[in-house]
Amino acid sequence: MSVQATSVSEHPALATWHGPLLRFARLHLSPLEEAEDAVQETFLAAVSAESPEHAANPRAYLFGILKHKITDRLRRRYKAGAEVLPDDPDELDALLFDGRGHWLPGVAVNRWADPVASLESDQFFQVVDACVSRLPLKVARVFSMKELLECDASEVCSTLGMTQADYWQCMSRARKQLQLCLSQRWFDGRSS
Repeated sequence: MSVQATSVSEHPALATWHGPLLRFARLHLSPLEEAEDAVQETFLAAVSAESPEHAANPRAYLFGILKHKITDRLRRRYKAGAEVLPDDPDELDALLFDGRGHWLPGVAVNRWADPVASLESDQFFQVVDACVSRLPLKVARVFSMKELLECDASEVCSTLGMTQADYWQCMSRARKQLQLCLSQRWFDGRSS
């Protein structure tokens, strides 16, 4: 194991991604040791592959490897019958919409500046990471499996042992909470 650890330490660029990868892994995996193992496996796979894709876009490359590591672990875990803890109901509608169902001032999508430019910014992904980490655990797992791990709805439901109705409720809550969080922490004041 020390030979492998030395290989990872010889690639300082990988060390810059340890924090974001670990936060993402902890969203799906517990205890902490399991998340750390998934990140270590990601680094080892990246070092052993030495792909040109890694140099061109290390974020996408490393998160792509980690997504597969997490998905494999989740499939094994939920096939073994692990439970997902339910989350408390939230009241985001009151924070986003008025009594008639219209967007409240300052939250509407048209205030969002340039979404394409935002997606290219590492700072934007740091804010997204912070917003996702504030979601209730169940909602965060459902959202990130669908949007970040790119699982389809039926796979998310079967992996987490939930109904389609629960899935759609979690996705709706996640999107509303992320929209509110991003409106406040990223897009506020950035529109023209």
